[in-house]
Amino acid sequence: MIPREPPVVPQCMPEKESWMAKLGSQKKPLILRVQDPDRGQQVARQCTEIGAHYILGIEPDKPEDITDLDRVLNPPAVQRTEPKVGRNDPCPCGSGKKYKKCCG
Repeated sequence: MIPREPPVVPQCMPEKESWMAKLGSQKKPLILRVQDPDRGQQVARQCTEIGAHYILGIEPDKPEDITDLDRVLNPPAVQRTEPKVGRNDPCPCGSGKKYKKCCG
C-alpha cells in the first residue's frame, strides 16, 4: 500500500475563522482613525458600550475614518433583486416541477 500525502492547502487562502469572523470581534476588530484625543474617547466609549473590540489611531494629519463602527451600528439591509420563490411555485430552472421537488 502506498502512503498518501495530506492535501496541500494553498497559502493564499485565509483560515476560515479569520475571514468569517464578525466585525468587532477579537479576531476582526474595528479599525478606527480620529484626529484628536477627545474624539477618540467618544469613539472608544461607543465601542465599549456595544462590546466591540477596536484599534483606535489618533492621527491629526489624516481624515477621520470610523466606517467600521458605522457598519456595526447600522448594518446594511438585505435587498433581493428577484422576488423569493415559494415552495409550491414552479422552479426557476425551467424544469416544470415545483420548486420544493426540484431545486429547493
